[in-house]
Amino acid sequence: MLESISCQYEDVHALLLERGEEGRLNDLSEDTLKAMVMFLQRFKEATKALEASKTPTLHLTAVWLDRLKRHLQPSFTDNLTFSSLKAKCLRILVEKYEIHLLHKLAMFLHPKLKSLKLLVEEHSMETVHNEVRRLVNDIKERRASPTQRVATVSSAPPEKRARQSEGLSDVEDSSSSDECTQDEVSAYIDFKSPREENFDVLSWWKEHATRFPNVAHIARSILSIPASSAASERDFSTAGFVVSERRSQLKPGTVDDILFLHSKSKETLNCEMNMALPVCKRLYVC
Repeated sequence: MLESISCQYEDVHALLLERGEEGRLNDLSEDTLKAMVMFLQRFKEATKALEASKTPTLHLTAVWLDRLKRHLQPSFTDNLTFSSLKAKCLRILVEKYEIHLLHKLAMFLHPKLKSLKLLVEEHSMETVHNEVRRLVNDIKERRASPTQRVATVSSAPPEKRARQSEGLSDVEDSSSSDECTQDEVSAYIDFKSPREENFDVLSWWKEHATRFPNVAHIARSILSIPASSAASERDFSTAGFVVSERRSQLKPGTVDDILFLHSKSKETLNCEMNMALPVCKRLYVC
């Protein structure tokens, strides 16, 4: 609304001047309006990024919290009104929003954010690494079936053969190969971070699932969690239009099908509009 008024400020002022009602804009200068629009623009960008429904968003929670905190830092160009507004917004932001372990895990599981530079405390980084290692061990334990454990125990060599090999006990390696090899989490930490601009985190994990199978499994589970409930709320809103008094007997499966078709039709429409826009521009130029 404010952005629309700012873009049409001169037209609105001319219309009010024509009606003799220009006094309505006495308390609203054009410069203040533009400054307010620029101030709120960062919040609009954060909202759109965190409410996305087709891409992972949980890892962006800490990122945008840090960006908004920096956006709300005082500047020497701020007047008294904006200085007070920034201070109040920053106080509310700190009080209302807290970064939990789940947000930190999501950030670590994004290859470009795995260094966790936004975490000031060093012990927080260690906590995240240890938690991922714990989750990896849980996956390994679940995958190890009881039959495999029995087979491991039964495959132990007989006592006589063990006594025959005792002659090598003074020269054989004291540590197993599993202990010597770098664990999967450390290998992921040391792995080179991607540099490309248009980076797709899901495609990256799909390509590197064989290198980091357990960490990839954790990444798929955590990155699928949305940062906002806006997408679900939009679906419920659409469902409210689908299920009405005249269509109250629809089966749940039918409602699901209608919602699916509705979402796909929006994607198709957006795709067609994006394809048609360059054509329209060329026709306009000609």
